[in-house]
Amino acid sequence: MKHGCSMNRLIKSLLALVALMPCPQAFAEPAWIEQASRPGPDTASIGVSRFDQVFRQETGHYSIPYPFERLVEALEAQLDNGKIPAVRQVFVPMGRSLQRDAPAPDYFRFPRKVIALEGEPLSVGRQAGQVMEYRLFIAHQPSTGTLEVISYNDAAGRFEFQVVADYGADKTPLVRPANRVMCMSCHHNAAPIFARIPWSETSFNVEVASKLVAALPRQYSSLIGVVTLDAGVIDVLAERANYLSATQAIWKQGCASAACRAAMLRAALQYRLSGESSFDSTAASYRREYFDALTRNWSRNWPQGLALPGSRLSDRNPFAGDTETIEDDPLLPRPAQATWHQVDSILADGIIYRLAGFFTRSDIQRIDRHLIASASSGAVTNYRYKAACRAQPSDAGRHILSCGDNASPESLQAKLEVEMLRDKIMSLRFIRLRIPRDTNLLQPDITELARFPGRLEARLGHDRAQLSLRLANGNRIDSMTLHWDESLAGDSSLEITLSAEFAIVDQALAKLLDNHQAGHADSLRQGVFRRKPVLQELMRELSMDPLQWTPTVRNTAVATQTVRSRLEGDLALLEPYCAHCHGDETLHPPGFLSGSSAQKRVLQCAPRILRRLQAWQKNNHFPRSPMPPPASIGYSGISAVDWPQSEHYRTLVNSLENLVSERQDKQLLSDWRETDYSNLPACLTGASES
Repeated sequence: MKHGCSMNRLIKSLLALVALMPCPQAFAEPAWIEQASRPGPDTASIGVSRFDQVFRQETGHYSIPYPFERLVEALEAQLDNGKIPAVRQVFVPMGRSLQRDAPAPDYFRFPRKVIALEGEPLSVGRQAGQVMEYRLFIAHQPSTGTLEVISYNDAAGRFEFQVVADYGADKTPLVRPANRVMCMSCHHNAAPIFARIPWSETSFNVEVASKLVAALPRQYSSLIGVVTLDAGVIDVLAERANYLSATQAIWKQGCASAACRAAMLRAALQYRLSGESSFDSTAASYRREYFDALTRNWSRNWPQGLALPGSRLSDRNPFAGDTETIEDDPLLPRPAQATWHQVDSILADGIIYRLAGFFTRSDIQRIDRHLIASASSGAVTNYRYKAACRAQPSDAGRHILSCGDNASPESLQAKLEVEMLRDKIMSLRFIRLRIPRDTNLLQPDITELARFPGRLEARLGHDRAQLSLRLANGNRIDSMTLHWDESLAGDSSLEITLSAEFAIVDQALAKLLDNHQAGHADSLRQGVFRRKPVLQELMRELSMDPLQWTPTVRNTAVATQTVRSRLEGDLALLEPYCAHCHGDETLHPPGFLSGSSAQKRVLQCAPRILRRLQAWQKNNHFPRSPMPPPASIGYSGISAVDWPQSEHYRTLVNSLENLVSERQDKQLLSDWRETDYSNLPACLTGASES
């Protein structure tokens, strides 16, 4: 029965695998934004990672705080997340990373910790700051003194994978680019991955948390009540990070002209200036320059649709005994997180929301203040709207004030709660507000309030975002005046003044496009969206003071030299299919193709290599992923569909079977498919046996 269930799972996995492979045009699948078979170079040719921007000095040396708690404190000091910690933390003592077996058997004495960032960067004066939220993820394995880093490279428009070795007291940390082919064998999305709810591998699992507290009570005594809740936040941050590649794909290929990108930028600025409430998707520039252009480019670039690889792994409980299934293996292909077959408002608007995340709160606050200051010169048109109000008692000392005609969309409409004391208005709060020709209901904060006989004058805004109150079209509600009598029993009226300030941004964008055509600007022509050049050119056209940006040091990739001996005979075929993951001096995964004694290492690891190769066979119920990994085998120049039928595959399997039969008991070979993988002869000493 157990074998039957395993067979069903394997069939499902193989069907899913086949479904992801390229097919003839008539049955073509959507194009993938990222693919493990196209990882790119270990180090990007342009730009640096966010980790390097934070911890690398101008000299090229790294200053990484130790112990790990100090690193967390250093990052926390650079972010503002209100009353909530900006560095979200979770423990994964028995996970699925390459470091999973490093602390064995003391998993809970040396638990792996994963952190992710949320919140706004702290910027002082004219400092530009940098977007940190869901751009930096770090995992610490204390037993090996290793940091695994995934952090965003703005100039390259991608996440970089890095490894920090020798991270310990009185040591000089060595930072190097990770093997991107190997990383993307699991990180098919070229970005962070995390398990699905209920995150059973993490300290969100009470059993995991309890074992951590028992193993290290002083360090983790408050674990259950504090750190455990961060698992869900990190899951969401990883998902948001995953959509960065989709945003860049639309910017680069879906919206290839400067005019289209200017329309995207315009909508993103409106969205942020409105306090992330809305933007004007009915504007002619949005419909014509962005939506229509994206629709045309979509049919040309992605006629079968566009798929975003998933950031979520299946949930796996490390205490579930022998119930681990092949679906738990991150090496296997996973369903898309999102698939778009055509352009619609959900897709087009969603990309605007994602693009808006490339700006900081400080960026938008500066633009907001500049527009207000520019409007004070009188060059901006103001509009006034007025509505009659009626009061209705709510409870002791409180009234609900309803203004305007709810039946008319052209009418100013509002509802306020008014607090009275001895026939005097002490305070008021907006329940809702709707401006004519704007479809959104607003719930503004009153940032300033002045009382005069018979009237109140107020300024409206967003307290949380520290922004003025703006509509979807970017125009600002300048002021509000409430005319009333002392008892609210008589006639009352509400007057709203609107300042059409977004025309200033439109003029700046028009100038920016003119400069692009004249060759004097290029931020909208670059391949990826980059906040720094876009802001620099936009702020120049707005006549704003330039910002001071963090100096960017040049990329200095660490050169690695791998010494390998030539394998003999048919075993030499292991090189093109396995060396990109097993060719370095590593224990995780075992580097059986590294060093001058590769032939000896292959002989030692042969039983396990053979078993992983045999996992490709249809009649195999082995509950682990085949090797080479199905998601990344295309990097070796062959598809997952063709590989099991290829001559190279058959030659390797036959050679390893002969090799094992010569060195192992014949009965062991005949019972191969019934032998538990963990009972096979060990590979390299101390290496991961998974």
